[in-house]
Amino acid sequence: MVKNQPYRFVMSHPPRPLHIFGTLWSLRQYPTKTREWSWAKKFSAIADAGCDGLFSAPIPELEARGSLQILPSRSFRPAPAEEIKRTARAAQQLGAVAIGIQLGDTDSALADMIKLAIHIDAVARDFDLPYAIETHRDTFTETPENTLALTRGFSRQRKTTLPLCLDHSHFAVVRHHAPGTYWERLRQPVELLNAATQFHLRPFNGHHCQIPVLTPNGRRTPEYRDWLTYLNGLFTHLHTQNNPAPVLAVPELGNAAPAYGLSCFGDTWRDAQALIRDLRRTWKSTRPNH
Repeated sequence: MVKNQPYRFVMSHPPRPLHIFGTLWSLRQYPTKTREWSWAKKFSAIADAGCDGLFSAPIPELEARGSLQILPSRSFRPAPAEEIKRTARAAQQLGAVAIGIQLGDTDSALADMIKLAIHIDAVARDFDLPYAIETHRDTFTETPENTLALTRGFSRQRKTTLPLCLDHSHFAVVRHHAPGTYWERLRQPVELLNAATQFHLRPFNGHHCQIPVLTPNGRRTPEYRDWLTYLNGLFTHLHTQNNPAPVLAVPELGNAAPAYGLSCFGDTWRDAQALIRDLRRTWKSTRPNH
């Protein structure tokens, strides 16, 4: 070290990347159902917002997305073997980096869901397609308890970890978590957190799985600021993991069909753009020695 020069810590590996996939759901029937934007305008808007890719069902229209990556999603409740293969093939043909999957119904049998997850895993391996089972309302993984039972049952039979896509908004609403406790509550069980390869980051509170990001004058809402505390905890944790793989994140604010927001909420795409900026900023600010 040169005398009188400040010591600079040098990381032994490059910073873990965050890949953001803007969801076409934010632009469904946007700005209105009768004046909905074209596919080209939607793709351009998501790219201009600073996203790395698109989150969508694996539809043919995605072929015209340009340089954007694609992270498709599909629901199986359950599904014939051929349907699972068709979905994997469609995702592969689109050049998907991975796929997210919603599994079963709230009253599905655990044994059936373990069997289905094992089959999905086998198909995904055949297609060399990374996948993750999403935690979501009105599916088998609506609660932490069901999700944990699924992952443990899968692990016992496959001797490997079931990849998860964590959408903590549904867990928070099921438990009606109070502001200030989101990260404290949702960081457990750590077994689920460590299995996650994808994250759906829709701002939530304990009563609504989607809340407004901005006030009419463009300031962050108080409820959203509470959620940012959770995001800070989550991103800090992800940086501590000994895992160089990119974090795949979806700023999942829905506009219509289905509409998660209330009629009094503001402009969905305006909120989504602010959320995307905050994801980038928080990822950078929570990185060690940033």
